[in-house]
Amino acid sequence: MKKAALAVLSAAIVLGGALTTAGPYASAHQAKAQPAVTIAAAKDTNAASAFQWAPSLKKHWGGVEFTLEYLNASEDSTEFMISRKLPANPADLDPEIDRKIMDMDYLVIDSNGWIYERQSGSGGIFEFPDGAWGMRHEEAVEALKNQPQELTIKPYIDGYYEDTTTMFADKADVKTPLNGIYPLQVDQGKIGSISVTGVDFSEDKTVVRVAVAGETAPMQTTGIWLVENGKRLDELGKKLKSAEDGVYEYELEFPAVGKNASLELLTKRMTPVTFLDNLEMTVQFPR
Repeated sequence: MKKAALAVLSAAIVLGGALTTAGPYASAHQAKAQPAVTIAAAKDTNAASAFQWAPSLKKHWGGVEFTLEYLNASEDSTEFMISRKLPANPADLDPEIDRKIMDMDYLVIDSNGWIYERQSGSGGIFEFPDGAWGMRHEEAVEALKNQPQELTIKPYIDGYYEDTTTMFADKADVKTPLNGIYPLQVDQGKIGSISVTGVDFSEDKTVVRVAVAGETAPMQTTGIWLVENGKRLDELGKKLKSAEDGVYEYELEFPAVGKNASLELLTKRMTPVTFLDNLEMTVQFPR
């Protein structure tokens, strides 16, 4: 790697912080590429036809070229990779945008309003065939559901705990007693609120049902704990059960608790999320 490129990437990493905020939009550079699709048979009838999509759909912002390199759908998951190509001249890279792309994360939503839970993700520094340097982000989310017409990948920044010193920082805590009377509104600070709609008890688990309005629902339902007699219980699993009129209903699973236990819901005050609308990428599925 050239020293200049190393310097640019080092600066990007140093300037980076969390995972997401929008600056001036560059919509004039947004390309409208048509998909190239390879179709295969899907075993899961709940998923759309399995396919591979390699459109090289591009967006430009602040000297950085964003490319959706591929999107593959299968019966098990939906995978995509986005590359971020840095300009050859470091002076052409906007420092503020440099910081923001290091903080960027992605929300995946389809034409039915369903938000897909992330299964895995990875990324790192990448050398392009022309010798330029940049980064790439690979991610897998749930398999497609209910034959959507299209899928949109929405980059965003922010949406962190108000106290970011540690995931368990007490300063950002919000504790709410679960007294059996629902729905129960829980304030999460600037990002909004969630509603506890019920709690189900069984011998092997405790299920807390939560409703959240808006596309920040995945962020707001990440970092929720059940507290039994003062002891914090980690979430064992999260499932989106319904998405209707912009309201998302989740089931959060926790370990089983005692019948007479004193229960609280613990969550965090969070910062708002900023979606980078200028970098959205939409895939239309074959029919």
